[in-house]
Amino acid sequence: MHIEQLKYIVEVTKTRSISIAAQKLHVSQSGISQSITRLEDELGVKIFKRNRRLGALPTNEGKTLIKKAYEVLMKLHEFKEEAQTYNTVHT
Repeated sequence: MHIEQLKYIVEVTKTRSISIAAQKLHVSQSGISQSITRLEDELGVKIFKRNRRLGALPTNEGKTLIKKAYEVLMKLHEFKEEAQTYNTVHT
């Protein structure tokens, strides 16, 4: 599991589209799709139902995992901000 995969599933959830998420994150559509598939395989859980008309919709299990992914990304952001305060205090 990689941090990028967590970013991908959160962004796909926000946009309901792998292609729009790819544009926003400046990566290829196939890259996001393959990365999400690898994550699903690793976890043994389907995170999204892909539907041409409705887009990428989280499964019930996916909703829970996406919420956790968002929390992890928020904590990572806090971690980086905290580290920066130490960096600016000591320079």
